[in-house]
Amino acid sequence: MNSLWTLLDWILPSVRLSDDLEDRYLTDDGYSVASTLAAPRIRGQYSHELRRDWTRERDRERELDRERARIAIEDREKERQRAQLLERDNAALQQRIAALERDLQSARQSLATFSVLSSPAPPTNALSAQPRIYHTPSPNPVDLRTSYDSLLSSYKMAHRALQERTEEVASLKTFLSKTDEWSGAQLLQALRDLNAEIVQLAASAAEEFASALDRRVDLVRQSDRELLSSAIGPVMTNLLVTRDHSTDPTLVQFAIQAWEVFCVGRIMNAFCFGLPYDIDQFLGNLFEQMNRTEPQAAASRWRALTNSHSRRFLPQRPDAPPNSPSAPIFQLNDTNLRGLLAILALSGCTDSRGVHRDPLRSRFGAALARISERAEIIARAVREGVMSNVFEVTWVNPGNVGRKDKDERWFDWAAMENVYAGHGSERSKVLCTVEFGLVCIRHGSWPEANGGPKPNGSASTGVNGNGVAANGGPEGPLTRSVLLKPRVLLESVMDIL
Repeated sequence: MNSLWTLLDWILPSVRLSDDLEDRYLTDDGYSVASTLAAPRIRGQYSHELRRDWTRERDRERELDRERARIAIEDREKERQRAQLLERDNAALQQRIAALERDLQSARQSLATFSVLSSPAPPTNALSAQPRIYHTPSPNPVDLRTSYDSLLSSYKMAHRALQERTEEVASLKTFLSKTDEWSGAQLLQALRDLNAEIVQLAASAAEEFASALDRRVDLVRQSDRELLSSAIGPVMTNLLVTRDHSTDPTLVQFAIQAWEVFCVGRIMNAFCFGLPYDIDQFLGNLFEQMNRTEPQAAASRWRALTNSHSRRFLPQRPDAPPNSPSAPIFQLNDTNLRGLLAILALSGCTDSRGVHRDPLRSRFGAALARISERAEIIARAVREGVMSNVFEVTWVNPGNVGRKDKDERWFDWAAMENVYAGHGSERSKVLCTVEFGLVCIRHGSWPEANGGPKPNGSASTGVNGNGVAANGGPEGPLTRSVLLKPRVLLESVMDIL
């Protein structure tokens, strides 16, 4: 029996030492000092959030789709009533034209009768042989001519008015139609698929070359630094150069995601990707002005027609097959591959497959092409497939260039989503964007289905796509509502990873 107690007494102190060892890692404020040990769990949580987002927002999107469908039905009812009114006007004009034609025919018959009566008289002998016929006094030919001219003028005016109304009805069918080829839910799903494609590419590349990331080897070139500094920001570029990624390539994965967001984000930001910069900027500013001052359906239709016809003038590769991507898309894919090479080089990659263009193209070229293709489809759907609202793909660009998000570098919980939410301080600047977001810009207030909250619980603000207060147009002021927040990485992540 003593031997049993001796054995238990020998085992229990070791258990207590383990508990004491775990307690030593707790600080006074209750947080774990070994926060870096939580990084794998955090990354696991981040990898599962893509699937959990759809379940969390599915009911809200259904409510929004039902509300949009109700608004579309009301718009179609108004257009039908207006078309019926125009049809009644056309029928009245046609009746008037028919009456004028009858009056004109009567005037022509009167003129014909007058011409017979005013013909030369027959010989006297012939008149004496026939019985005498008494005629009523003939009308004045000047009055008949005046009446005829008046009826003819009225007929021409009525016919011209009918043609104008017919042309107006035909134009209304084009510019007042709010029928959408893409719904908001379809755009959200397409954008989530694009984000998932980017995450998959970045995770595959980081995992494949993790074992070849050697910080002791310096393959950094100044051109690589300049390219990435303007795209993913100087802070993220410096982290790639100074950190050791051989044991934890998480920063490399986030850098690849940020580069893809920047690269294909150029397709999203452009009015028509591939046009010269000055022309593209002019058309984009012109549309924003039209959207503020003109009916939203007319402005959207103008953008759709202009974009559709502009794409026909984009240059094509001489050796490209029919219906293949334009030459600017091929050039973008080459630039995309160039940025991926730069990220691997700055991270210390020593694998020949990661520092030369041809092996990397054969390994990831198809994935890069799919990302560009998805981005082009979404951009075309936003510009040509939606007439009832104006959608805009958003992201925060921390680099030196950017059209819309250049000055929005501080984290804003109402417009962005932190990758490591709940870990680290959120009073920080944005390090880079790793996933796209989506906003809806429309005239008037955002429809709240059944009195519920706005999308993602974000408040609508009377601003346009550039973040400038919008003037009240014919359909009310512009409101900007966040449907999907762009996911960002903060500079405070340096204290976690």
